[in-house]
Amino acid sequence: MEQKYIVAFEIGSSCIKGAIATTEAGSTAGRVNILAVETEQLVDKVRYGCVENPGDVAACVTNICHRLQAAPGVTPRMIKEAYVGISGRSLSSTPHEVVRDFHTEIEISRRVIDELMAQAASNSIPDKEIVAVEPGTFVLNTQTSLDPVGMFGHVLTANVSLVACKPKIKNNIKRVFNERCQLNIAGFIVTPLAMGAQLLTFEERRLGVMLVDFGAETTTVAIYREGALAYLATIPMGSRNITRDITSLNCLEERAEEIKKAVGNAMPPVSDGNPLVTDGLDNSEINNIVAARADEIISNIFEQISYAGLKPDQLPAGIVVTGGGSRLRGFNDLLAKQTHLKTRQATVGAGVNIIGNGFNATDALDVISIISDAALLNPIECTVMPPSIVTEPVEGVDTPSHPIGGDDNISRIGLDDDDDHSVLTDTDVSESDKKTKKDDKKEDKEKDKEKDGSSSRGFWTKLSKQLGNMLNDDSEFEN
Repeated sequence: MEQKYIVAFEIGSSCIKGAIATTEAGSTAGRVNILAVETEQLVDKVRYGCVENPGDVAACVTNICHRLQAAPGVTPRMIKEAYVGISGRSLSSTPHEVVRDFHTEIEISRRVIDELMAQAASNSIPDKEIVAVEPGTFVLNTQTSLDPVGMFGHVLTANVSLVACKPKIKNNIKRVFNERCQLNIAGFIVTPLAMGAQLLTFEERRLGVMLVDFGAETTTVAIYREGALAYLATIPMGSRNITRDITSLNCLEERAEEIKKAVGNAMPPVSDGNPLVTDGLDNSEINNIVAARADEIISNIFEQISYAGLKPDQLPAGIVVTGGGSRLRGFNDLLAKQTHLKTRQATVGAGVNIIGNGFNATDALDVISIISDAALLNPIECTVMPPSIVTEPVEGVDTPSHPIGGDDNISRIGLDDDDDHSVLTDTDVSESDKKTKKDDKKEDKEKDKEKDGSSSRGFWTKLSKQLGNMLNDDSEFEN
């Protein structure tokens, strides 16, 4: 059964993540074995999900590639391609309707659906590039269906979501991978859609659910209804807003981030009159700042439900939260309290087998979702074995072995047959080669003559052997 290696990257505002996995075709298609996940932290190189400094980001990608290639189960393979996630502040969805009148009743095939999706993708959105077309509900004549393939009718209406972003996002990613890292991009995958497919259950998507990816500089909200994407938007606020608020207490951002992780609480306990102190700062003062900003972010998240034209009771499956910001103490509890919706933390979806170690899968759900989504698309093999090293001796010259296709002008430094001032030229090799072959032929002829006794040396050699045999043969003397 064919096994492929898939590589994926997610470029976030606070870090870049890379992952490598294997997947097999056939009955286990779509199942992935995560071999390794690597992360590189960065600051101000990616803003709101868009690459601002391709050179520095490319250096991070290269470092991640080296570490992934060294992982058990991967080495000595080399990464040549990768799937890359698309996310960021400008990412959003727009509802769109496509109608096809066949004038006569026909059977709806998969090809018809693909043509409708292509027709939808041919539309344009001002200042944005369409990166995905998410199918919603279909209406065949008057009957609504999620998948009308195999049904008969003459008028088919497709309700889809056009997912688009600023062209700069893809263009700068290409500059990083194609131009700086010399890596092919196997495909772009919209990260929130991949996470929706991997982290939400089929039942949640049918009932109505909100997926919240609380990141460093952005928070992405994806709402599903009746098994399809109903709404997608990105809020330009994240956990870094909380960190920067803490810097108002006269500390650097790096230290403010540490304080937030150590004592920050979006739902702090009631003070008992004996406040704890961190770095000379009152913890209750810190958490007043944390809770105020967390409350603002949650208000913006909750508002997306009305922007989608829905009401909270139309999302009975509640909210599923992921992203680094969701690890803030008390955040999920405050989210449930403010929205009156049940809330759960996202976990690794079905079909994912964690093989490698040294990383927290919960922290890498975005890049794992990208790699899992790619596995469903008949993925491209993203790695290649290095060229074999074989010995190819040069006739007549004692040289070290070198790879086929290597540089013919190989260095001869350290060879025993070179002195300090000589350079072996092609002419020298040719003359030496001719002389060696001539001497070899002469020696072979002499050996042949010795065998048949035709040379003088051969005659005496043959006579000596006969005399030796006579002296050693006792029976010959007795006769």
